[in-house]
Amino acid sequence: MNKFFLIFVFSVFSFVLQAQTKNNFAIRAEYMYGNILKHTTHLQNLVKDPTKGTELSIEWQTMGEQNWHQYIGYPRIGLGLVSLNLGNPDKLGKLYAVYPYLNFRLFHIQGFVMNLKGGAGASFLTKTFNNTATDLNDLNTGNAAIGSILNVYFAGGVNFIVPIDKGFAFVSDFQWNHASNGSFYQPNSGINMINASAGISYTPFYKHAYRPIRKHLRDMPQKLSFEFVASGGARELYYKDDKQYPTGSFVMAVYRPLGNAIRLGVGLEGFYDGVYNGNTKFQRTYLNEDKWENKIRVGVSLRPELMFGRFTAGLHCGAYVYNPLKNLEPYADAKIATLNKPMFYKYDIEKEDGWFYTRASLQYSATDNLFISLGLKTHLQKAEFIEWGLGYKFQQKDPKFRHIRHSKK
Repeated sequence: MNKFFLIFVFSVFSFVLQAQTKNNFAIRAEYMYGNILKHTTHLQNLVKDPTKGTELSIEWQTMGEQNWHQYIGYPRIGLGLVSLNLGNPDKLGKLYAVYPYLNFRLFHIQGFVMNLKGGAGASFLTKTFNNTATDLNDLNTGNAAIGSILNVYFAGGVNFIVPIDKGFAFVSDFQWNHASNGSFYQPNSGINMINASAGISYTPFYKHAYRPIRKHLRDMPQKLSFEFVASGGARELYYKDDKQYPTGSFVMAVYRPLGNAIRLGVGLEGFYDGVYNGNTKFQRTYLNEDKWENKIRVGVSLRPELMFGRFTAGLHCGAYVYNPLKNLEPYADAKIATLNKPMFYKYDIEKEDGWFYTRASLQYSATDNLFISLGLKTHLQKAEFIEWGLGYKFQQKDPKFRHIRHSKK
């Protein structure tokens, strides 16, 4: 998993570096300060002091070299490097991250710029459960939040730019950051942070008046597109089991463009999770035998997505329509009596998965019909597994549609 993840991240970096005007860039340096959210009981004892560190980044202003630049308001594309002390040197250690991101301009008033930021990449943590626990059979003696050195990294929030003089500007960010391995290794509570940062940016070629290439574009045709995605992966359910099991999913989705850069879809998806085989020592799901039906769940999802070039990124929200596990959780209740929960019910995420799930999704189109995908499926703040997928898509073409009528610089 680690090797394929690094290959995927490297491919995204290559896209970032190749897509921009060479001299139209800015360098940023910021000091970060924040806090880790205590979203699980394990983190109550782990979180001590605030998070502190730095972020160095380089940003390119898109200029219209590709049509999608104009579709989403000529965003800035950045590459960030993060070094962060997590406030508990003995147990949490330090986090290092490298990630590409997009800055979408929200408004620009007399030089003051406010952007919406989103990005994802790889993070490396110096302390994990295995090198901090004094008792490998007790979560309370080690870093129960992180089970592996290599993890995914997410960043999302807003940032501000205030020009000073001669290419210098004051910059600040307010963002949510996340690190976890998607339950590939356990324990994996994950780390969620709210960080604020402030610093300076410098644009070396500020004297050059770079202006975007504005093209007169027609809207995309309002045609339905259909996608089929098959994904696979692996995960651990419980750290004492010390064993990984296969996971998989199959999705059928239909999308309709809402504009040049946004589309909305609905999906029917089936999930397979091999951890539910009755062999675990984890008393969360009451399983006493290996049944195929306990490993299957079916859901329907709403799938808003942003389109930029060959990439699409989205946050999918779904509900299970078939979920035998709901009547096997929480463990104590299911052991006493047979449960019969409706489709929607009140639940405690610390004790059961519940009926609601989400997915952070990224796709790259290799051809007009074939694409690769990466997804992180979660139940609220708890990661279930990472999905590595291949997909096929098709769409009726409008013979009267011409993507670009003419262009002017």
